[in-house]
Amino acid sequence: MGEEVKLQSVSLDDEEDAASAMENGNGLADAKVVVDVEGEGTGLLTGSAKKSATLDSDSEDEDDGVNKNNMNILIISSVMGNILEWYDFGVFASFSSELSHAFFTGGRLEEMLKVYGVFAAAFFARPLGGFLLGLIGDKYARTLSLQISVVAMGASALFISVLPTNTVGSYKIGPAATFLLVGARIIQGLSTGGEMVGSMLYMVENVPDGARCLVSAIPMSSAIAGTGMGYLVSAIITALVSEEQRILWGWRLAFFIGVPAGAVGFMFRSCLSESHSFAKASKDFSKRHGNQHPFFYAVRHCLPALLTICFLGMLVTGYYSGTTWYNQAWLEEFYTELVGEERALDKLHGRTINTLLLLGGLSMGTLVAAYVVDRNPQIPLHKYMIVSATSLVFFSPVALYLMSYGNECIACVVVGQSLSIALFVFTVATMSYWLCNLFPPTLQYTAIALSYNFGQCIFGGTVPFISTQISSNSSNVIAPAYYMSALALLGASALLMFRLESVKEMQQKLEIIMSS
Repeated sequence: MGEEVKLQSVSLDDEEDAASAMENGNGLADAKVVVDVEGEGTGLLTGSAKKSATLDSDSEDEDDGVNKNNMNILIISSVMGNILEWYDFGVFASFSSELSHAFFTGGRLEEMLKVYGVFAAAFFARPLGGFLLGLIGDKYARTLSLQISVVAMGASALFISVLPTNTVGSYKIGPAATFLLVGARIIQGLSTGGEMVGSMLYMVENVPDGARCLVSAIPMSSAIAGTGMGYLVSAIITALVSEEQRILWGWRLAFFIGVPAGAVGFMFRSCLSESHSFAKASKDFSKRHGNQHPFFYAVRHCLPALLTICFLGMLVTGYYSGTTWYNQAWLEEFYTELVGEERALDKLHGRTINTLLLLGGLSMGTLVAAYVVDRNPQIPLHKYMIVSATSLVFFSPVALYLMSYGNECIACVVVGQSLSIALFVFTVATMSYWLCNLFPPTLQYTAIALSYNFGQCIFGGTVPFISTQISSNSSNVIAPAYYMSALALLGASALLMFRLESVKEMQQKLEIIMSS
């Protein structure tokens, strides 16, 4: 990254030397000073989050974020919240067949379309959740937003686990149950809207420069792991109980298992304090601009960036929805109508494959890719994303074609799903860090959360629904893959148009405006 200066002891002269080293290094954003204070160990000051840092009494304040927020607590609090967030999405998607029987009536295709409509309801609520939690996170405290989101996720999971059904069992209340399910999904969407962005910003603000891409990828990796755990639980329940039992109570058990994660996540997040970089930026903004919320500066001056983030959210969630939640149901349900029962993938096989590839492939692959990015800082982040997104345009049909062999060739299904994941990891790994570097601290939360979730709302949550419509109206078994390719093309095009020079110009303009 930048120059590293190690001081064996700290005196007045050493402090001046250290401050000078930061100024004369590779810019304030890249300089690092490692201070070995006698009897106190080694501390790390980073320039990007601490541009006004010196090694006097302020240095202790600036390290408060890292010292108070023990790194283990920091990571666990982020991981638990994102696991719970996407565990519930994974459970809902994997049990979509059972939920369609419990809450809807009609033909098989009609039931699945309805349950995917409920699935999409959470995504439609995400922009509002991102905006509200972002307002709190930018104006007051990141930690408060993160606590609200994890409590709301845990409460909605508990509510769904005890919810009466529409049509099955003795515990049913008719169509009202469906409306309650939609309401619970909306609460999940509101809380999810601020969870991912809030946790990745908080992580980046509290860690050294040299590992920021890796650390910023932890929330995304844990979210993917949460989806994988949802599929793991569904696979275990599928292996142990009959389909009738799964329709009656199996899905309830799966949702209830996620509730303790919410309590643990809240406990850890209650121990966190605000990072110095954000607290200082928020205080400075309030002094200069009063009660005006900083988000409105982003709308006024950063529209190209907001639109690019919107398309990026569309690409990431749209492709993720297609390769994980939809593909399994496609192989289990709709493929039967297209090519016959004998080639439809067994539910247990489908859920097991998704579990292994999500946990061992996409989740761990994201961290490995982020580590590679940190080791090669000379390559711009957006280039990784452009290459990854462009490859998805061409290889999505190939991946789904391999998966279309279904029960006739399980290995082909694994290879097809693995291909989708391998091409996708660099987009997922670099996206978080790229987003965290676009805006000043007081703009980040709301600007990123609203625009990213807006893209997810329009395209991400609707992928299973739209793909189901495509499957039901086409004789081509891989037709949904062309829709995935179109999403990838839009995302890659947006990244190409919003070049690195545009980012630098926008940041310089914002710096002048925000400091005036």
